[in-house]
Amino acid sequence: MSELISWIGSICSIFGAIYAVKQANIAKKAADFAQSIKRQLINHRKTSELSELQALLSTAQKAFTKYGSSSPKGLAGIAHNSDAEVVLDFIHKLKSFRDYFADHFNNAADETYAEINLELIEFRRAASGAKISEHGSNILNSIVSFSPNLKRELTEQKESTVE
Repeated sequence: MSELISWIGSICSIFGAIYAVKQANIAKKAADFAQSIKRQLINHRKTSELSELQALLSTAQKAFTKYGSSSPKGLAGIAHNSDAEVVLDFIHKLKSFRDYFADHFNNAADETYAEINLELIEFRRAASGAKISEHGSNILNSIVSFSPNLKRELTEQKESTVE
């Protein structure tokens, strides 16, 4: 009789082990799925942040196009300090999202921020149309030069969200 109970106990233990393995596999799949969702949410947040930066870049670029395409005389009466505020919004957001643009040796966001900030100081001080045009054009060129970095990072984030 005790041998029979021993066999029944062994069989129940084997079924219990099989059930535990199945439950462990279910739990692992659920954990993997949760990790996947977490990665997608993080990538979606990053994509949203970079899209916000893209909108500010586009606004700044549009505001400064006139400085790259107009002659200094054509800028008479333009309130260039209000245009400076648009770029200031862009570079402040750029600085806050600097981690997206770091590589092993330099940071494109930091470099662009420094370039634009120096030009922006001179742009705001400028009184003559020639100086306003010169510094405005330099700011526009810095914005345009940074644009591919942002586009590349945004594309990478969008693609990694889909995976």
